[in-house]
Amino acid sequence: MKLLANDSVSCYGGRDEGWNEAILASCSSLRTGCRPATWARNAHVQNLLTVTHDGLASIPPWDLDERLVMADGGTVSIQWLGLAAPPDTPVVVVLHTICGSGDALRRLVTSLHRRLGWVVAACNRRGHAGLPLTAPQINTMGSTADFRVQLDAIVARRPDAALYGIGVSAGSGLLVRYLGEERDRARLRAGVALCPAYDVPDAFAFVHPHYDAYLTRKLIAFFLEPHRSMLGAVAGFDEGLRASSILEFHRQVFPLAGYDSLAAYYRGSDPMAVALDITHPILVINAIDDPVCVEANVHRHLDAMQTLPRMTLAVTRYGSHCGFFDRPLAGSSWSERAIAEYLRAAHRLL
Repeated sequence: MKLLANDSVSCYGGRDEGWNEAILASCSSLRTGCRPATWARNAHVQNLLTVTHDGLASIPPWDLDERLVMADGGTVSIQWLGLAAPPDTPVVVVLHTICGSGDALRRLVTSLHRRLGWVVAACNRRGHAGLPLTAPQINTMGSTADFRVQLDAIVARRPDAALYGIGVSAGSGLLVRYLGEERDRARLRAGVALCPAYDVPDAFAFVHPHYDAYLTRKLIAFFLEPHRSMLGAVAGFDEGLRASSILEFHRQVFPLAGYDSLAAYYRGSDPMAVALDITHPILVINAIDDPVCVEANVHRHLDAMQTLPRMTLAVTRYGSHCGFFDRPLAGSSWSERAIAEYLRAAHRLL
């Protein structure tokens, strides 16, 4: 169901019409869309602004960097901000990008903490955020098994708090995968998927060629080259070093994620394999001019997504990949405002 459309955004909803109406009534940013200055209506300019403003932003004054050891010896962490808040203050759980961390999402973390006044728990995956790789397993899309352990730790520290989740780019895949696997049992009451790629098997084939080449080199430099001593003997390592595209990289390195076949990796990691099992509310944000998670991915899955009970999809004309700078010189991001409005509304409505 298309809820609204203007020259800046189109919004679609799931089956629950009452939910759709209440969300749009509460979220003015979703109704107006992202409206950058004329000179910032370019995907590459938006990406340059992202790099610039991320570089200028300060690292959050984390209250705690909590490290957790998994059953196989792997290490993940949670970076906490706002732990002095009352015990029943909601917690927003942040899942980072493909090569990112809580520190790398410092603008979003700081914005959410300031706008909502909630506790932030940034969950870092194996090999990210300066964590040593302490077991021979790494997954570009993250692990729901590891994420469940992180959620256990969050609940143990904040047992009276409602939890909400935000996944950014690849982190949105982990969020969707968790919500779909857990269905009604999910500990996150609602989620936000910012610039998702949707399906792992096909989406990477549509990435803009220049971004594809750049990100492939980045994946090799991040996931493989620093970890030769730990991963070098695992099947797929040398093949991954020779990958020339993101799609080829994932087709080669599935053994490093603990799978014995590419088909098994897709079954265990592809968000869209379980996305239609999601029962909790979810906001999805994409930009038409995104060169990484492209518009075609949205439309290939749009009909299916609208069968979800409480899904809200906002497709903006501008914004590129996780940019959405509508007040670019000030570093103001439309998506940060939209996410805060949605989470505040979802908390009230639920």
